[in-house]
Amino acid sequence: MTRKTIAIQTFAAALFLCQHLAWGAEGASSYYFPGSAGSFAVATAPPPGFTLVNQTFVYSATASRAVVNGRALANLDVFAVYDYFGPLYAAKQKVAGGTFAVGAFIPLGHLSLDATITAAIGARTANARDLSIGDMALIPGSLHWNKGNIHFKVAEQIIAPTGHYNVNNVMNVGRNYWGFDTKAALTYLNMKRGLEISAAPGIEFNTKNEATDYRTGNEFHSDFVVNQFLSKSFGLGVQAYYYNQVSPDTGTGAILGDFQGESFGWGPALFYAPKQAGGRLNITAKWLKDVHATQRLRGSYAVIVIGFKL
Repeated sequence: MTRKTIAIQTFAAALFLCQHLAWGAEGASSYYFPGSAGSFAVATAPPPGFTLVNQTFVYSATASRAVVNGRALANLDVFAVYDYFGPLYAAKQKVAGGTFAVGAFIPLGHLSLDATITAAIGARTANARDLSIGDMALIPGSLHWNKGNIHFKVAEQIIAPTGHYNVNNVMNVGRNYWGFDTKAALTYLNMKRGLEISAAPGIEFNTKNEATDYRTGNEFHSDFVVNQFLSKSFGLGVQAYYYNQVSPDTGTGAILGDFQGESFGWGPALFYAPKQAGGRLNITAKWLKDVHATQRLRGSYAVIVIGFKL
């Protein structure tokens, strides 16, 4: 398997910026999605030119309480599907000795929520659904370097509040605030042995939701990857993530406190590049399950990413 082939799918997986369902923030949610930093050859450079990327994220979880659009909710049961589609472009010319890439992705999201709304006059059951365009994910720039089997990446990722949002709704696909995620990744990739070991830490900064006067705290996250390529077209891996909200939620809308959550999860992943596509098509899939969660939703995550080099 060539590095070019792997890089198409790897960088595609890393581009998911605006996932909406982590505890420890407004709406029992966050723009960080566990395992989103990549699945295979995480820090390797994408091939020059355009790659079309489709990323599907599925999440199912429960939580005892959360604040959603100014409402205190209890006994939450959440299910979500987000599908992101868009182009990634990598320049042929080197920038600062590395490969420079940009991208933009628009999601279609579906959310469903069953919960109990608590108020001074009592409690009632709430069932909310939303199907609409979500918040756009932008990559204004990423840089990739390598020396032998060692690869390194830095990237800035921006989430723009372009999605459907109505403060009167119990749940929205959009979040109504900006997110800025600064990431790095380090990969050891030895294709002679078929072995990869990667780590991808990052920290996300969030602006205030003006409609609810709620500002989600800053979030540290890191993904970990150990993969074994069994052939040029197939690989298996064990992958994990760690999340820690390092500053509290603030604003008058944070009526249940700061919710500085922490969690850890892991699960299997696979890579497949059909021989018939000549290295242009790559597919990755992974499933992660929370094994520890404090002040966060607890559930499982599924990710399928398809990249096609034009």
